Amino acid sequence: MRPRLFRQTILYLPAQVVGPFSQMAAAFIWTHWLGPEALGAYAIIVAVQELTYLVVLSWWSSYVQRFVTTHDGEAESVSLDQMEVAIQILASVAQTVLVVAGIAIAIDKAVSAEIVFATIAFTLTRNLGTHFASRARARFETIAFTLLQATGPTVGLVFGLIALSSIAATPALLLWSYAAAQLLGLVVALPLMRLELRRPHVDWRLFERAWGYGAPLLLAAVLAWVSVQGIRFIVEYEQGPAAVGLVTVGWWLGLRLTAFSALLVTGASFNVVVERVRETGGEGALPQFATNGALLLAILVPSVVGAFLLNTDIVQALVAEPYRAITVAVLPMAICAGALHAFRDHGTDQPFLVYARTKLAALSTGLEAVLTVLMCWAGLRIAGVYGAVVGCMIAAMIATVFSFALARTLFGYYLRWGDISRIAVATAVMALAQNFMPDASSWSRLVIEIGACAAVYFAVMAVLYPALSSQFIEAARSRLLRRAA
Repeated sequence: MRPRLFRQTILYLPAQVVGPFSQMAAAFIWTHWLGPEALGAYAIIVAVQELTYLVVLSWWSSYVQRFVTTHDGEAESVSLDQMEVAIQILASVAQTVLVVAGIAIAIDKAVSAEIVFATIAFTLTRNLGTHFASRARARFETIAFTLLQATGPTVGLVFGLIALSSIAATPALLLWSYAAAQLLGLVVALPLMRLELRRPHVDWRLFERAWGYGAPLLLAAVLAWVSVQGIRFIVEYEQGPAAVGLVTVGWWLGLRLTAFSALLVTGASFNVVVERVRETGGEGALPQFATNGALLLAILVPSVVGAFLLNTDIVQALVAEPYRAITVAVLPMAICAGALHAFRDHGTDQPFLVYARTKLAALSTGLEAVLTVLMCWAGLRIAGVYGAVVGCMIAAMIATVFSFALARTLFGYYLRWGDISRIAVATAVMALAQNFMPDASSWSRLVIEIGACAAVYFAVMAVLYPALSSQFIEAARSRLLRRAA
């Protein structure tokens, strides 16, 4: 199964790299254009948009991603496409109402009409792109998936830079820029998918199946949103939007960095497990879970350690001065929290989805949501925004341990000690090599140092996994020979 996982991961890699990298870059770039209060307002709006997607569309996206390949017959395909159109029409109305109510409640001052309309456009285009990216990934439609994943964040970053530098540096203009880019991605990608626009029709039997599978995941997703976004609303309530802007950079960057790292290797992991279950039954998925988990840890562990080692250099080189002190303080804990989220989402929670025990996913995320609110608020009172981030990290750690224990007890989920030890050795060698490197005093030297650390890590991993390295070398050599011929 490893060759299939690696092959599909490589196919998804452009989408997994370009879009998240642009989002990670945006976390740095917008600190140079927006002040703390404006950045705080933008962060709150993004959080409201994400919650709107989870409440309205996530249940349907979850069903489609898991079961779209079972709708391959003519009748099943027509029914699915009719249902798709009906769901999206109803969802657009519901999202418009919810997002307007959300920003009215979340932002504690008068909101302009421009902000309202920009938020609606941003929300509808982004949530459509997110849903259809899930559908494209489930059918291995890599070109459409890549366009949907990459166009919004990447072109939106370009549009935003142009708009903010030439017109005005406002949250509304930034939202319009991303909305335009996301609409472009939809226009280009949708014709490439196995999707036909049909007369809308609600198939109630299909609705019951989709809701039965997706409703617990909707609850789990909303609870996960509380774990990720709750800190912004707690800080905004206690200290105002400017404080949200200050803490958002470190928190956002920590989550984006680990999410970016995880997405490098998780693009195909869920789909490959689903195919494995279809071929060999439930027991056959356990070795694939172990492989997926090892691949995830192999990218998360060095990313976290490297970010700890280069924390100050990264912030000094990339973040605007008003945000630097607080970002240096909170970034390490935010990175740990992000890594724990990523490992639970793409690792220990996967059996709950594959075996259709979605209420268990809601249980683990519910535990984290409750702990996050309590510990974040307590930490904020004790040690300010630094304490709030530490509280979120501790909550994520407890929830991840709980999820692992639950998956192991109920389904036999495991990780291989051999994989863990190899990852630990390679990471230790990388950290040792970094100690001999000079301080990165500029952006260019920081890039070189990160590249050198990555090269050391992957070189050691290649030595520790000789058979896998040989497969990669042979596959690359065969491809080069075919192209030469």
